[in-house]
Amino acid sequence: MKSMLAKAHIRVGPACLIFALLMGILSGCTGNSDSNTAAKESADDSNGSANTTMETVRVWTNDGSYKPIMDPIIEEYNKGEGIKDGIHIEYKVFGSDYNDVLKIALAAGQAPELYKFVGTVKEPFISSGWMLPIDELPGGPEFLSTYKDILINGYTTFGGKSYSVPYKVLSTKFMYNKDLLKKSGFDAPPATWDDVAAYAKKITNDNKGNAYGYGVHLKDSASSGKWYFAAQFASSVGHMGYDFTKGKFAFSDFTQNIQKILQMKADGSIFPGGEGMDNDALMAQFAAGRIAMLPGVNWDVSTLDKFWKEIGSRFDLGVIDTPVMDPANKYKNYAQIADALCIGPSAQEMPEKAMKVYALFHSNKVLEDIQNNEVDFIARQDIQAKAPASFKKAGTAEFGNTSNSYLALTPPDGGITVEGQPYQNTIVNLIAGPANADVAAALGDLDKRYNSALDKAVSGGMDMSLYVNENWDTRSK
Repeated sequence: MKSMLAKAHIRVGPACLIFALLMGILSGCTGNSDSNTAAKESADDSNGSANTTMETVRVWTNDGSYKPIMDPIIEEYNKGEGIKDGIHIEYKVFGSDYNDVLKIALAAGQAPELYKFVGTVKEPFISSGWMLPIDELPGGPEFLSTYKDILINGYTTFGGKSYSVPYKVLSTKFMYNKDLLKKSGFDAPPATWDDVAAYAKKITNDNKGNAYGYGVHLKDSASSGKWYFAAQFASSVGHMGYDFTKGKFAFSDFTQNIQKILQMKADGSIFPGGEGMDNDALMAQFAAGRIAMLPGVNWDVSTLDKFWKEIGSRFDLGVIDTPVMDPANKYKNYAQIADALCIGPSAQEMPEKAMKVYALFHSNKVLEDIQNNEVDFIARQDIQAKAPASFKKAGTAEFGNTSNSYLALTPPDGGITVEGQPYQNTIVNLIAGPANADVAAALGDLDKRYNSALDKAVSGGMDMSLYVNENWDTRSK
């Protein structure tokens, strides 16, 4: 933890660098005093409430995709309700330098009241006082009650206090070309990996090189190994590599899933060239109707829509829960939440107003607008239930429904040092290698390396309370 904080402070550099960067920040994002003056004058001019104490609540983010939704909402608030509340919201969207600018501002005491945290390791920010618990702000406990069932210990919550809440979700499903399946006589989608292999073989044979049954991308091993293999196997084994009920890594549970993919490879049923393709390249082939089935993550909805617009045609898309090995032992699909905003130390000067703006950014209206305009996928299922009957992009409705998904807990990967290749590369290399590879041996070695690293971390003082939950259950009811 100390080393991470040291790195953050090293980036701050000499005083002249801090001054220069902060001057750049403040020139593009007006400071409290000037903004408060302008906001107060606006309040006086609009309703003559000279006694209203106007304060600026600053919000920083690097996510420009929400800006078209937030700009009109903020403008309306600043001109109306904000004047009554004594709040002027200043909303700033940064570019690629955001993370460095944020750390410099935090170290110099110039950070905003609300900001987007980039990364997954919040502890250094919390221990340095750069992040305030929502529980301790006025109205915070009531706000958190809406999220009590989906707060993630080790991600949103630390030491019994919550520093953010789930906002959006990355969900996994299985996609297929209904037209190709029907052409080969399959009216129903595959329910098991045996079905997938059988469908893929027949579709490939029927199309004689013009289309293949299954597709993989192996070039971007970090993303592919996690999202398009390990996470997709969760519906068959109940986890994506780490078993929280036992507090151990269990990659060996993937053996049958990987063997099924290698079977399709041996059958010639997988679209060729996967070793040199990233996800976009594979999705381009899927969009063109050359691949019948593949696993998907909800970001693929927009990618597919983009390629279809370029091509000028599209097929009938099917999206289902990921097939399983054993229909009698089905588990939920893997899903991972992400937060949007944390609360900075300057919020202590105006806690009630900072919390009011935090609640506004997480209001039902904002979340529904983001969801219903297909800007992002929202984590809360009560918001998902308010989705319109149809969307413009194929797959949005299905990927946006997490009723049969589990929100992943935080595994201990980030706190251990593993010898050899990470699990993502190991899985990708297995699938890129010979079809007769000894999958069980490779995954057994992976378990040994990861659990050895975990044991060393525990001996060194790692607290396993975050990573063991005997009641953890992802079975699909």
